[in-house]
Amino acid sequence: MAAARNDNPDSNGYRIMPGWRVGHLMEQSTTRSGLLVPPGTESTSDALALVDIHTGRRFWAVPTGAWRFLWPDNNRLAVAVRNSQIIAEEQDDPTTGKDSYL
Repeated sequence: MAAARNDNPDSNGYRIMPGWRVGHLMEQSTTRSGLLVPPGTESTSDALALVDIHTGRRFWAVPTGAWRFLWPDNNRLAVAVRNSQIIAEEQDDPTTGKDSYL
């Protein structure tokens, strides 16, 4: 699993294991019955749009091999992806002070 309880926590009592990145989903939809359907649950080639647990910055990752779980502190749906699955992320642009994308 990508998150583990640790005595030296990085994020509200949990640290992210090396090689993984955890984020909350930016978009979610519901079915008629009220079931939560996160993006990437169907077979699709769309990247998941996520918000990093630590930094709050957006990043996009290929959902293959991703783990979905409830983040313990707030019970929000979180997704753990391997760093190698990340295809783009938001970065600060020091020249403009605005966010840019790699």
